[in-house]
Amino acid sequence: MSAASASNVTAPQQHEDLMQKMETAREQWKKKDTDSDGDDDDETDQLLQQAIEMAVQQGKGWAPGEKEEYMKRILDDDFIPPMFCSTQEELERTGLAEAFAALQYDDDPSQVMLDFKKKGTDAFLDGKRNQVHNVQYYRDAINHYYQAIAWAQKIESIENQQAMGKQQQQNNTTKNNVIDDNNHVNTQNHKGKDNKTELQQQFQQYTEQELDEIKSTLYSNAALCHLQLKNWGFCKSDSDKALTFNDQNVKAWFRKAKAHQMLFEWEEAGNAIDRGLAVESDNKDLQKLSQLLQDKVRKARLGRQKRERIRAERVAHVKQVWKHCNASSGSSSIIKLGRVALVASVSDDDDYDDTAESAESRESRWHHHFPHTGVLPSPNGSSSSSSDQQWTWPCLFLYPSHSQSDFVEKFAEEEMLAVRMAEMFPEVEEGDETAMPWDYNQEFQCSNLAVYFEVNCPDDEASSSMSDKTNKKDTTTTATKTLVHPDSVERLLDQASTMRFYEASRALKGDEGPEMANLAKAVERKRLHQQRKAWKKKHGSLWAVPDPCPVVRVHPAMTLRDILTDPRMVVANFVVTLVVIPENHPAHAEYLKEHKCVGILQPKENEP
Repeated sequence: MSAASASNVTAPQQHEDLMQKMETAREQWKKKDTDSDGDDDDETDQLLQQAIEMAVQQGKGWAPGEKEEYMKRILDDDFIPPMFCSTQEELERTGLAEAFAALQYDDDPSQVMLDFKKKGTDAFLDGKRNQVHNVQYYRDAINHYYQAIAWAQKIESIENQQAMGKQQQQNNTTKNNVIDDNNHVNTQNHKGKDNKTELQQQFQQYTEQELDEIKSTLYSNAALCHLQLKNWGFCKSDSDKALTFNDQNVKAWFRKAKAHQMLFEWEEAGNAIDRGLAVESDNKDLQKLSQLLQDKVRKARLGRQKRERIRAERVAHVKQVWKHCNASSGSSSIIKLGRVALVASVSDDDDYDDTAESAESRESRWHHHFPHTGVLPSPNGSSSSSSDQQWTWPCLFLYPSHSQSDFVEKFAEEEMLAVRMAEMFPEVEEGDETAMPWDYNQEFQCSNLAVYFEVNCPDDEASSSMSDKTNKKDTTTTATKTLVHPDSVERLLDQASTMRFYEASRALKGDEGPEMANLAKAVERKRLHQQRKAWKKKHGSLWAVPDPCPVVRVHPAMTLRDILTDPRMVVANFVVTLVVIPENHPAHAEYLKEHKCVGILQPKENEP
């Protein structure tokens, strides 16, 4: 027989001896209290201390070697206190799994969940019966339903319990080689598991499907309370959560449809109604709501289809423009496209730089750049061949001498500049006035005007020229992205970036709704922030702006195609921009002082 067995046999006798000694000591204390005058406190204390020591020595119930093994385990560096265990296996190694199982399953989670559900239902009914429409009842009901949901999360389904049981059985099979010294501790651990299982079996059991239905009902009830409080967003959110657990919950579909209705989201409301009627086709509430919203839902769906069709046509149009601009094989014949920043600041505070600006200056700064009226270059020819089609471009004429401008929606590529200028600024006889009311000195006549275009990307032109000099054979050198100031024009180097720019400009204009406008604004702000950061890193400050871009003077005999294909020309925002100034106006000399003229675009001598 082992020492542990001998200790178990003699334990009752030790207990009897201890109780007899304590009774004897108690009789002695009683006798001394009656015979003495209270001066024997020292002997009484000694007897009490002896009784306490005996109880400590024999009352703990430690088996031989068990106390030492326990102290060795808790002093181990790898020992994790039970309060800090993150897994069941770590808790079992502490030897306190039984105690924690009793704490965890002190109350039936399912019963607590049902109690909170009943409280929520009672609070909701009290709110319905309340004559003064006190909304606090609905708030209390929502809190009770959320607490019920939290308790429902703690309930382990039957399938989960069975899976855990199989896992524990496999773990026990792999731990058969436990040493005999730890046999008592392992017995305690298995006892904790068995007690936990027994407690779970005493509680109400649910399958995974039943739990999902309960959670769906609780979220649906919370959505109904939010509906009473007119919290449409929370109602929609809780309805979505209810449907994730059970997509057959017709009440959740109805409440989701009502939330979308109150948010004026007609198409989403129609989709929710259709999904609910697919589950229960004879539901009176859904049928009534469907009849009420059918016209608005139909218009919303037609509007979405129209927007999608327009977007598809727009995408195809941008692709066609890009193909036309890069149709020629030679680099000297392609049309370069560019863009500007679509937003002016990276935050709502409109912080341009560390230097403070006045309120008037911030208010006067631009907020968005759009392609003017969204007009893109378009082919107007009847021929199916793109090479025979007559392309037209939107064109902006700027008059800096009088701070005026004109926008021409269609300017044909093959049209000569002199013809257009003669139509816009015809010659007038002496004593007559021009058509422009702001032309007080009758200066805007075609024979008296100088036309320029700005070289928006001079660095790009310089790199292209250098590439042409060093590589005569390859005339289609791919442009590389260069660092530009955030307020300058940046080249669009591929079709994808061109399409993103145009779609972002349309979204910021509001064509795709407020959500897409906010998304486009966030994307453009991120791009502007990165561009500013790169410029600051290289130049130290945003105020280190480049010199005003140079200009090229255009001969009136040149066609728009000649202007577009000039290597120095970059068409920003899909709009051809030309600067027109009277020859003898003082603003002409000032403009040339600020913008250096780097050349003249004119017909070649051998051309007819």
